[in-house]
Amino acid sequence: MNYRASNACFVLLLLVTLSLRSNSEQVLAQESQLSSKGNFTVVSYYHARTGCHPVAVLSVSIGAQPPEVLTSQVAIKGISDKPVTALKLRWEVYDRKVGLKKAKAPCDATPEAADIYLSGTTPLIQLGRLAKGEIYNISTNPLRINLPAAKTIFVEQPLIAWDEVKPLTVDGTRGTFKGDYAAVLYVSEVHFEDGTTWEGIVK
Repeated sequence: MNYRASNACFVLLLLVTLSLRSNSEQVLAQESQLSSKGNFTVVSYYHARTGCHPVAVLSVSIGAQPPEVLTSQVAIKGISDKPVTALKLRWEVYDRKVGLKKAKAPCDATPEAADIYLSGTTPLIQLGRLAKGEIYNISTNPLRINLPAAKTIFVEQPLIAWDEVKPLTVDGTRGTFKGDYAAVLYVSEVHFEDGTTWEGIVK
């Protein structure tokens, strides 16, 4: 092999090596980004069950069936002595540690200031008549998890839609959250059978 051919082969080999290295660095960067992805969870306001709210959220579903849904179903329980005819559910997204702390805050706690990344409230949901101690399911149709309940109330829209939390993701897809988040879901407004109303917050 003459000098020129040898030199040309060396230059070609160098270019291929640099190209492979660049591609390798891009793959490593992508893997690093994916390995540091956050997560998202939905929790209920635990202390509502002890009587500080007239209606408690006992359980919350989270999933992707159908794809536009994040939360499609909750189970609620009547705590108040007064029958409830309608309510609104509200959710607020916090940093995960903050959200889990707020979910467990006592009823008499002083509300702590915290960043709310996203929030939403359902339309008024008509229940008929929820009495003290009764458990109702509130869900989109069909019911995904058939929990024991006195009644199931079907709603038109997901309680939390996927599109509502997309801004917290890297590219709009599940599994690419920018951080660790917790959405606290609770009953924020109650209409009683006697015509009175109640509004509440998490602490």
